[in-house]
Amino acid sequence: MKAIFNSRIIDTSKPLFSSSNRAFCYGDGLFETIVTADSRIDLIGAHLGRLKRGCDVLGVNFPKELTEEFIRESILSLKQENNLQGNTRTKIQIWREEGGLYSPESNSVNYLIECKQSLKPFYRSINNAGISEHYKTHHSPISFAKTMNALNYVLAGKEMKDKGFDEIILTDGQNNLSETHIANLFWAKGNKLFTPHLSTGCIEGVMRNAVIKASQSIGIEVEETQKPASTLMKADSAFATNASGITWFKHVNGKQFSDPEELIQPILKLLLQP
Repeated sequence: MKAIFNSRIIDTSKPLFSSSNRAFCYGDGLFETIVTADSRIDLIGAHLGRLKRGCDVLGVNFPKELTEEFIRESILSLKQENNLQGNTRTKIQIWREEGGLYSPESNSVNYLIECKQSLKPFYRSINNAGISEHYKTHHSPISFAKTMNALNYVLAGKEMKDKGFDEIILTDGQNNLSETHIANLFWAKGNKLFTPHLSTGCIEGVMRNAVIKASQSIGIEVEETQKPASTLMKADSAFATNASGITWFKHVNGKQFSDPEELIQPILKLLLQP
């Protein structure tokens, strides 16, 4: 496969970094996953905005060449290089240059852009989600971003597989609903949507923000809230959002939920317009 490393095309089958790489040693980096297609809203600018904010928190220099235009051109180039068709899943990774132990010695970064085909439909369902018994989210100055230190999500994902769930929901230290191990969480009660507040430590998802903005534009109320996990058992429906789209849950901890498509259909129309 071909990828772009610091503005140049490389072959990913060849070694890229040394064992002293800070992303490898300390998780000292960030990433964004962007799904693009002719039939869906363009969120590249929002992804780059979150990435810049994350670089500010890490105290590293955001690469000036990473503009919306450059990302679009890179996606087209890598699709041609790798013979990719249809929807594209692009991952941008940024990490601090080598030097230092836990205290870094550099503010400079390297970056990598990779593209793969995305086959997931924008709107889909899973059968069974559960609530994690072991892993919590925690709010911090960097919790809004996607970092390369994802061990909490990895362990939650392992718990999910061990228990036979299709998705797993995480709570914060006060047992408030927060997010899933790969997406933001929403639930509906009547004609109102709810989503965990960022103070629960959930990632400030780009699709989460797009759903909130679309909802507000058409008069659907969305409340960002701190609610205990038991609240979900009183909801009419529940769904998760990430770069790939929206996934609704048929069951959570055994409770059956309805398909929220009728309520959120106007939102879907806005998100699926190029």
